[in-house]
Amino acid sequence: MYSPYAAPSAADHFGQLQTFLARTLTPDGAARTQSELVRFAESLRIDEEASHMLPYLFAKALVKRLDPASHEQMNLYLKQYDVPQITLFNLLASKFPLMNDVTRLANAMLLQAMETGQHVRLLEIGIGTGRQIVGLLHQLKELGKSPASFTIHAIEPNLSCLQEAMDNVGKAAEGLDFPVIFHPIHAEIEQLTDADWQRLIPRQPGLLVNASFALHHIRGIRLGLENKDEVLRQIRLLNPSLVVLCEPDSDHHHPQIEQRMRSCWNHFGALFELIDSVQLSVEHSRGLKLFFGREIEDILSATETLRCERHEATVNWIARLSEAGFQPCPALQPPEAGSLPDVGITSGAWHVGFGSRTLNLISVLCAVS
Repeated sequence: MYSPYAAPSAADHFGQLQTFLARTLTPDGAARTQSELVRFAESLRIDEEASHMLPYLFAKALVKRLDPASHEQMNLYLKQYDVPQITLFNLLASKFPLMNDVTRLANAMLLQAMETGQHVRLLEIGIGTGRQIVGLLHQLKELGKSPASFTIHAIEPNLSCLQEAMDNVGKAAEGLDFPVIFHPIHAEIEQLTDADWQRLIPRQPGLLVNASFALHHIRGIRLGLENKDEVLRQIRLLNPSLVVLCEPDSDHHHPQIEQRMRSCWNHFGALFELIDSVQLSVEHSRGLKLFFGREIEDILSATETLRCERHEATVNWIARLSEAGFQPCPALQPPEAGSLPDVGITSGAWHVGFGSRTLNLISVLCAVS
């Protein structure tokens, strides 16, 4: 039984959560575990201790597996800490060092492959609201590069995001001296038909492919091949000159929840420590953790067929790229330093990683045909 009068460490909290998880997997222990999980969560002082938010979010995710009503009560409790999502996105883009460093390197690799007078074609997988592409267009202007044209094939399953991306890219294109052509594709990439892929085959070499935090959402198996591998195989058939992927470096794809929970704890524990090291208000720091809490919830409480946050270790992505027929990009070079001293940088032939001083958290992977 958990004692609220003790002062447990992070390791103690994780040990308790492992015990709770083991009980949730047994039919006779589920009911008692649910009430103990709620008491455990109530004992955490998330108002006073920044380190208590991580175990609270894990407990909340495990409660969702057992009792949606109790989970909803915990959601209502957290409402008082809500920060508008647009504010969180702006914080991630402008103040959070990992996102700054990752986006900067990804765009630098894409920009390096673009030249004045060239007809640029970009397959953008998971464009979201177009923030990264807008930044890319602004950088082209700053560098004085003027392609003959810039064509974007934007794949996005969220229709409202896709429409917003079209508007944002259109506004960014107004001050440019080259045409920007936007082709929206409202779909999950694994749902593209063979005819859809055929239409994406470039008439001229030089196709660029960018996928930032998108490919890990792919799930399912088709004809004995994981859809992730099938998508990479289809991309390779397009013969792109450069593929840039940005992906978290943690194994949340594993079917065993015990393994996923350990990887999840290590990954988000290091991520939350990095958030605490950034000069943010308590409100914004807590808001960012709640934002990532949605991913924790998906990883731990969603059913195997519905889970979306299927992050993988960087070595797995490298193996998938190699199996699809890609080679590492020889032009990839790590930056000399991260945007903050607390950001650690690792690198290999296929990737540059950004994370804490002890654990890589996000990798930029670059490949060529």
